[in-house]
Amino acid sequence: MTIFYIVLLMIFSYLLGSIPFGLVVGKLFKKIDIREHGSKNVGSTNAVRVLGFKWGVLTFIFDCLKGALPILIVKYFIGDTNLYVLGSVNVIIMYGAASVIGHIYPIYIGFKGGKAVATSVGAVIAISPIIGVSGILIFFLIVWITKYASIASMIASVSVGVALWVDTVWLTIFIDAGPNNNSLQYNLVNLILVSVLVCMILYKHRKNFIKLLKGTENKFGSKKDK
Repeated sequence: MTIFYIVLLMIFSYLLGSIPFGLVVGKLFKKIDIREHGSKNVGSTNAVRVLGFKWGVLTFIFDCLKGALPILIVKYFIGDTNLYVLGSVNVIIMYGAASVIGHIYPIYIGFKGGKAVATSVGAVIAISPIIGVSGILIFFLIVWITKYASIASMIASVSVGVALWVDTVWLTIFIDAGPNNNSLQYNLVNLILVSVLVCMILYKHRKNFIKLLKGTENKFGSKKDK
């Protein structure tokens, strides 16, 4: 029965992640289909470009919640550890990962979604608030320095992935050191899934990376970008 509930929650997470809030916010408040403007992406970065800062931030918050809510619901609202601890391994991040996949491949709009940076950040915040918020700060810092949202997204994503690994390994070696310490084993699946999410984000930015190499990538906030 537990497996049934896990599958049900995974489907819920995917369907939640599939909601294209950038498209919804644009249609509701600006009567704009952001898929026809800017980078034609339904993510929060393009929402800022096309809809303006206020509506872009609202989209970012909703996209973050898509990644965080499934994890928070399972861990704190339902509270059944059997739904996220299989054997001696914590797999809570898989619900956030399902939401991320939904954001990238949303069933509601023909499986053409965003790049999942905000949704991934939300999932990370739900399991490690300090590292997740740090990722957001790194993103804004890199945007401020370089004016490239794509560079900021890639650097912030990699930084968060590395930070989670370092934090867990540090905890394993120096804090909980001992014969019965299983912090790394307990969190290994979460770390692997986060690494997969980072790779997915980098893959979704492959065209941006090529444009950066060619010098044709638009800077964030430029007239051409809009």
